[in-house]
Amino acid sequence: MKPTTYLVLALASFLAINASAKNSIFDKGYWLSPASIVKDFTLLRMKPEINQLSKHIKKINSSLSKKETDAIATDILEVCDCFKIDPWLFTGLIQKESSFRQEVSSPTGAVGLTQFTSLGLKEVNDQLGMRGRKGAHFKSISYFNSKIKECVDPTWTHLWDKVSVKQDDPEFYNALKTEIKNDIRVAITYGAVLLKTYVARVDDRAEDKKIKLQKSEIYYDALQIYNGEEGDAKVNYAKKVFKNMNQVYPKDLNFPFLNN
Repeated sequence: MKPTTYLVLALASFLAINASAKNSIFDKGYWLSPASIVKDFTLLRMKPEINQLSKHIKKINSSLSKKETDAIATDILEVCDCFKIDPWLFTGLIQKESSFRQEVSSPTGAVGLTQFTSLGLKEVNDQLGMRGRKGAHFKSISYFNSKIKECVDPTWTHLWDKVSVKQDDPEFYNALKTEIKNDIRVAITYGAVLLKTYVARVDDRAEDKKIKLQKSEIYYDALQIYNGEEGDAKVNYAKKVFKNMNQVYPKDLNFPFLNN
């Protein structure tokens, strides 16, 4: 095993421990450095066309009409460009999470295209400013909100303002999940914000430890946090997302960690 691989695995283990601790506390959001949150994490040079993604989405979920697949593809491209995350990889993530089925719910309560859990919703709401500086760095809050207004929806209303349930009500996150299931663009936007949060988190920790990671390695670790399971499950999840990306990308891709 190469030295870089040891460093990546060590960083992934460190982040998993931190994520586990965070989830158990639940009252601390991720504080991301302003430098990492604004970085462009586009992984592949070739940009997808709407028709490329639309055909792939139809192949995976044949029940969708062309109008529906075009709408999902358009949202993926626009939102990924907005937050500077890779659209090919994000397409692979949605395929893994829901097979592009908006209405799907998991046995553990995850919902929608990007399969949001209560913890995922909490983290995105933190980054969008629901709890102010208690939940996230004010520059992260400013970045995400300005980007949403600029290139997702100038009339954007935060989910917590769309529901009548109060934040301290046990049904609060279930109400948010209903909104996620009913709005494709919101589901994709929230998924993109969460992925960018975890990508920036991995980048921050690598910078702190003076570890030089390729963008693919950053995504590989970030996807494991996104998945949130224990042991091999999160590793297999990350590998599957990359393999899904390989299905939609028109050229063969090779990432060494997929063979470990």
